[in-house]
Amino acid sequence: MLLKPKKTYFFYESCSLTLLCIYILFGIQFSIGQEQDFKVPDSLKKQSYDELYASYRNVNRDTIQSKLYLSAYLEKAIKDKDTIKMAMAYSSISCYISEESEKIALLDEAIAISEGLNDDKYPIKSYSFKGGYYLKKGQYQLALDNYIKALKLSEEVHNEPYIEITKHNIACIKTKIAKHKEALILFKANFEYKKKKYPKNDTYVLKSLIPMAESYRYNKMLDSATIYNRDGIRLSIRNRKLRSRYYGKLVLNEGINLFYKEQYESSYDSIAKGISLLHNSSAANQESYILGFFYLGKLKLEQKDTLLAQKEFIKMDSIIQREEIALLETRKGYEFLISLNKANNNTEQELVYVNRLLSFDKILNQQRDSISNKLFKEFDTPMLLKDKESLILELKNSARGMIFLISFLIILSIIIGVFMYYQYKNKKEYKEKFNELVNKNKSIHKTQKKSLDEIGIAEEVVEHILNSLEVFEQKNQFLKKNLSIGSLAKKMNTNTKYLSKIINHHKDKSFTHYINELRVEYSVEQLQESEKLKNYTIQGIAEEMGFNSAESFSSAFKRSTGIKPSYFLQKLCALNAE
Repeated sequence: MLLKPKKTYFFYESCSLTLLCIYILFGIQFSIGQEQDFKVPDSLKKQSYDELYASYRNVNRDTIQSKLYLSAYLEKAIKDKDTIKMAMAYSSISCYISEESEKIALLDEAIAISEGLNDDKYPIKSYSFKGGYYLKKGQYQLALDNYIKALKLSEEVHNEPYIEITKHNIACIKTKIAKHKEALILFKANFEYKKKKYPKNDTYVLKSLIPMAESYRYNKMLDSATIYNRDGIRLSIRNRKLRSRYYGKLVLNEGINLFYKEQYESSYDSIAKGISLLHNSSAANQESYILGFFYLGKLKLEQKDTLLAQKEFIKMDSIIQREEIALLETRKGYEFLISLNKANNNTEQELVYVNRLLSFDKILNQQRDSISNKLFKEFDTPMLLKDKESLILELKNSARGMIFLISFLIILSIIIGVFMYYQYKNKKEYKEKFNELVNKNKSIHKTQKKSLDEIGIAEEVVEHILNSLEVFEQKNQFLKKNLSIGSLAKKMNTNTKYLSKIINHHKDKSFTHYINELRVEYSVEQLQESEKLKNYTIQGIAEEMGFNSAESFSSAFKRSTGIKPSYFLQKLCALNAE
């Protein structure tokens, strides 16, 4: 287990850090020594950092050789007390460590020694590596925590490439928790950045293009998804390396897209071809295998071939069990297996898949509650738990299962009854308010005179303003757009203070509510009298009544009458039709 240096006095801290780094290096060497006797050759000790790093990059797919060069790099960095280069070595070595505790310990050490140094790469990359590891493990909250830290540090040091990388990675988390609209915005921005920044680097472009095309599919923008899948396919066949890494995945993804376009025959051919082109040993391709078998199963269901569909879903399940990968859309594969066994009265096998689905949900839900709203709508986990209990009880005593079913139906009936009553009550209230409006005589805005002592304005001024308001109402001058208390006061040869006080005192409302209520009342009258106005949109009616938007009109109408203008117009048209 790696221990962080205890921060005390500078001299002690420096010594502790050096000893700790030597201890970690020894641990790395011991780990490599399990496969072969390890010792940094003298020839490597004499090489510069650049030479060691270049050698490592040339063999980075070889775990043993990579560890050798990185350990030599680390030993040199410890000797030189170069903290940033040590952090780089720890972070890079972590990529070749399979044991989680060792991997995280190395990354934590890289973070600890480089934190606060204001470097433009570390500990940004260390946080990013941790986020990537947790994302692959399905631990989305931990992944997000580390990505947010990486993003914050990237922004502080203006590291534009890592700002874009981290936003892309956060988009991947959003995709995992079905925040597809939000994810697509980030994917599109990243793709434009990559095309502009690295126009000749097809690998960078493809790494950005593929998840963006998938996001278009998740957002049901199928034509856009097809355009980018085809662009990706053209890029991927430029050389053998790109073809081996991306071509199969792109062909498979377009096959899935064709499924949603209901081009089932072409979809089946593309998915089957894509699966055959994927490298089975690649961890990055396991999700593609799962999706491929899942959609082959769905295609077989379209052909009413439940036997072959079952085989494809079982293949899907075997990879999910082996890799512990949970993809939201493949959940329906388990629902099919449960339904099929239920239909065949195979209760024991049904229970097996119910347990698998519960395990599936556990993986999906494990880290999401704190970062996402509830995702599951059709077959949620609480209901699944009840179904599981029902199945177990059915195996023991079928009568108890019947009681449970009856209880469930009673509860469901009560819920539906309450919902219907609530709907009925709302409709009744709306209808009553509509009838009140239709049968209401046209209001006469005679202002009731009140005591003048309360507002402290001369009686002749009050009389003048009230008479002016009466003319204002009779001539429907309130229909003027962008009417303000200032413009009205000027027209009445008074000031805004007097006008506001008199409206508040004699009309019992603010200037805004006074104007809005006049407009609403006028709209109610005109909608009953004018056949032409009934054919207007809400926006059109709003503009006729002096409102700037449909929203402000609807809000004022609802406040004044208790119902929405759309409902009033609908009922009015129905009444006239009778």
